[in-house]
Parts: sequence; structure tokens; C-alpha cells
Amino acid sequence: MALPYTRAEIKDRARTEWSGACNVTLPSFTADFQGLNEAGIAHDVKLAAKHGYWGTLVASESGTTTEEYKRFLEVAAEAAPEGFKLVAHLSFSTVEESVEVCQVAEGLGVEAGLLSYPPNFRPKSSAEIVEHTKFVTDSTDLAMILFGVNTWGFRPLHPAGFPMDALVEMAKIDTAAALKYEGGGAALFSAFEEAHWRCHEHVIVQNPMEVHIPAMVANYGVRWFGTSGYEAYGPRIPRLVEAAVAGDREKTAEIFWSYHPGRETRGAFHATFAGANFIHRVGWKYLSWLQGYNGGLLRMPQMRLQPGQMKALRGGLAASGFELPADDAEFYAGRTA
Repeated sequence: MALPYTRAEIKDRARTEWSGACNVTLPSFTADFQGLNEAGIAHDVKLAAKHGYWGTLVASESGTTTEEYKRFLEVAAEAAPEGFKLVAHLSFSTVEESVEVCQVAEGLGVEAGLLSYPPNFRPKSSAEIVEHTKFVTDSTDLAMILFGVNTWGFRPLHPAGFPMDALVEMAKIDTAAALKYEGGGAALFSAFEEAHWRCHEHVIVQNPMEVHIPAMVANYGVRWFGTSGYEAYGPRIPRLVEAAVAGDREKTAEIFWSYHPGRETRGAFHATFAGANFIHRVGWKYLSWLQGYNGGLLRMPQMRLQPGQMKALRGGLAASGFELPADDAEFYAGRTA
């Protein structure tokens, strides 16, 4: 399957057709961790579509080899219902691996790629960041989601964590469709404002954190959000975006506050690994499992999920009115094991 667009169509396509929320699909493994649990992956992709998500990020950084990740993408593409979008996660040890995955994603007709920077990339200037980014974008016709975040270690070049002048140049790239902006640290809102006014002429500029969705829609006209682990709240994030984009503020507020206990417990959970520069993906798997997704553990090394953490996360979702499994016994093997 070829890409459903040309390079020249990417920016207009994103502005006119991208609307909704893009969640995250983590890999599922066989019981012996020797391979992918393809039934579990397919289950998760189909459930995300059923929950109303625009599409899903097929996540790397979760224990798969590069070859396994390519198959992960293929399984997701085979399972995706018509109209449901896939985003390739271009986070690997080398940029060559990222380009290799781009080629596979192109052949599968994947909607976009989420840009990343390998750990050994230590730029000394904004120009080097732009050059590195263009190396990837010149190697593929895949639409790109730029990712401005502190994780990359670019803070020496700008206090917001990602040089603004680099973002501006990157936003002008013909295949740049959106900017996932999470820079600024304690100055997040002002940093976002700057990133927006500098880059919105060229790309969709959004912060993916669900807590900001109502304000992003009302004040910046954003209609597309991602990528993030929205599946922790089942179908409520797609409904939240839909209500906000429709201008129904009463309904938006009702949905937004309906899962606040879950938001608070998840926020407290995230605070326990602040500074790790790595998401507790087993915790994300558990939250998604509580909402009907496959669950199951990830291949090591991963942060371990403790019983007390599970109890707190479960309690937050229960207080938010979600129907949950009676106990956690089946999480470890997964629904399709």
C-alpha cells in the first residue's frame, strides 16, 4: 500500500483532515517473551478505533528489536479498520534505523512518523539539529510530527529545552505536518505560546497533555492531539476533543472533570519517576488493561510496577466511574495470551 498523499499535500492534509486524538499502542509479547503476541496487538488497535481515536502511535522504546518493530507496524496495519491512522515511532539507537523504519512505514501506507533523536546525537548548534532532522525527512515522503521536548538534552542550546529557531526551520520542511510541543518546563504555557506564534503558519502546533485540551481548542483552535497514552481513560478523550471542537463548553467541562480522580492518581504516579526521561510503560499497559486493552508485561529492562501503584491507579479510575476488572490477576499474562 502506498502513502495516501504526496509530499506537496502533507501540510494541507494535516490542517484539513487531522482531527481527534492519537493514542498509543504498546507491543504485546508472547508468554516466554520470545516474540510478539500479534493477537494482542490487533486487539489493542481495534479497540482504540472502537473507542473513537483518530489513530494510534505504534510505540517503540518498549522492548522490541528493530526487526520486531517492523513486524509490529505490519500487524497494526493489518488490524487497523478503514480510516484509522497509524503513526510510526521513529525512536531507535541510530538514525539509520529510523530511516529504515520510515521506508517500511511508507510501504504500509502509515499516516505519519513521530520524530526522535538517538541518544548519541549531541548537537552543538541549532543548525545541527535542523541538519539531522532534514537527513530523516529527505530520506522519506512520510508526514512528520516534530517533537519539541526536554528529553533530547538540548537545553544547553535554549532554556526551553529545544531551540526555537530550530523549530521554526523544521516547521518549514515540506513533510512537517505537526509539532508536538512539550518544552519550557515550569514555563510551559509561555513556551507553548512562543512555539505557536513562531510555527503555526507551517504546522499544527499542539501540546498532547489531555489536561490542556479544552484550553488548546478554545484559545488556539487546535483540533488534533497526540501522541499520548489517552487510552488510560478509555473513550473519554475522543469524546472530550469532539465536544471541545464542536464548541459545546458545558459538555466539554462535564467530560473533562468526570475522570479527574484518575487524572490525579496518574499524575502522582508519573511524579514517582520524574527525571528518568523514560515513561513507565508497564504502568501505561496496566492502565490500558483496566480499560479493556490487552495488557501483559513488556520485555525487560522496564520499570517495575508495584502492587501499591496498581492499587492507586485502579482507585483513581474506579472513582472516575469506569467499569474495571474485578482484580488484577489476568493483567500479567494479557487478555489474548
